[in-house]
Amino acid sequence: MTARGSLWLPLLVLLLLAALSFWIERSVQTLPNGNTTGETDPEGIMENFDALRTDQTGRPQYRLSAKKLKHYSGSKRTELESPHFVLLDPNTSAVSAVSQLATVSSDGNEVDLRGDVKILRAAGAGQSALTMQTARLIVFPERKLLRSPGPVDIQDATLNLRAGAMEYNAVQRLIKLTGRVQARYISGKN
Repeated sequence: MTARGSLWLPLLVLLLLAALSFWIERSVQTLPNGNTTGETDPEGIMENFDALRTDQTGRPQYRLSAKKLKHYSGSKRTELESPHFVLLDPNTSAVSAVSQLATVSSDGNEVDLRGDVKILRAAGAGQSALTMQTARLIVFPERKLLRSPGPVDIQDATLNLRAGAMEYNAVQRLIKLTGRVQARYISGKN
């Protein structure tokens, strides 16, 4: 009787291992859309989203609004439809950006705007209004930095520029252009 019992024990262990392997494979299997977690529906949806970030003294730093916000808990991803981002600084003129879509990093330190991005730096003391257009803009709100990794068109009252990439420091009001840069000066009309 003990000889037969000792034969069933390895078979039972093998069946248990096969069931465990099958369960592990099914739990990590990738779905057809490339999503491994099965997360297809957002955890939360908000329409007419509007958020204002202030510093410790209560002065506004930046505003982020959108027609619709979708948040996915598994990946901590946040998507925005028709986003509008505005950097607010009492010492300099406001810088705003609009696009078709955007994603916000899980820590909120990066906003990635995509699809017909339009940037406007309002006119300030001694400077005309400045407009920029690009396909993608990455905004780092806490650092007050805007970065376009692709081609960008820039216009103000006296200059038309085209560059391969751009970085704009809103505090220093400094635009760094890289790649092939083309500039055309527009003379003032008297």
